[in-house]
Amino acid sequence: MKVTTNEQGVIQLEEVFNGIILKTKDGEEMSICMRDSGFEFRYQGERYFAKEGYVEPFKTSSRGNLLVDQRHEEEDLIAPGPAHLARMSEKNRYIPKSE
Repeated sequence: MKVTTNEQGVIQLEEVFNGIILKTKDGEEMSICMRDSGFEFRYQGERYFAKEGYVEPFKTSSRGNLLVDQRHEEEDLIAPGPAHLARMSEKNRYIPKSE
């Protein structure tokens, strides 16, 4: 794990392949780690992965094992990231509201 700071003085972690846990004084937890491609994180016991602008829940096999080779499936989308919104815009499937 590499620990640096960016131009704004914010702590920046790189190569975080062993997970880190953030915990509030009230016991709320979020853990995160990097994978070769994307991120895994857990919030309040629920596991998710983020990759290429998508955030999705982990899927399990019929035996209950976590599936590691996660692929994006739009119908299970939790929250589209900027890359996803840009792709949708290009395909005329997403038109942002004008203010």
